Amino acid sequence: MHERTTPAAQEGGSQWVAWNLDALDGEALRTAYRDVASFVDWLRACDIEVPACWYTHAWVVWRLAALSAWLEVAYIAETNPREAVDWWLVGLEPLRRDWADLQAHRGRHVPHDAPLDDPAPVPSLDDVVDVLVAGRPTEGPP
Repeated sequence: MHERTTPAAQEGGSQWVAWNLDALDGEALRTAYRDVASFVDWLRACDIEVPACWYTHAWVVWRLAALSAWLEVAYIAETNPREAVDWWLVGLEPLRRDWADLQAHRGRHVPHDAPLDDPAPVPSLDDVVDVLVAGRPTEGPP
């Protein structure tokens, strides 16, 4: 499985949940995106195609973050095997269907304000996260 680096996972606490990205401050948000990127790497190692531009679509990031947390619960010894089946069929498969159109982007997007322009490369993950972090407060969630 992929490694979680969120403060709650490291400390065994539950101050916030990693899939509620709006509740995260700057550094916690950066950490959450690193966790999701690690999860995306794991998915790709499992031969699951994830759109190259996944991190530019908030709805995809949110769902990946939730799926990452669910995966950790679905595969622990105390869990009913049905939980793992549901993770694949109820969690991942609908997301794969929903992001199917993004696969055609191949890491390039047409600007929203100029739909007739040629597609431009999406910014890097680090650039996207830097912009998001810059727009967040520096204190953590309550």
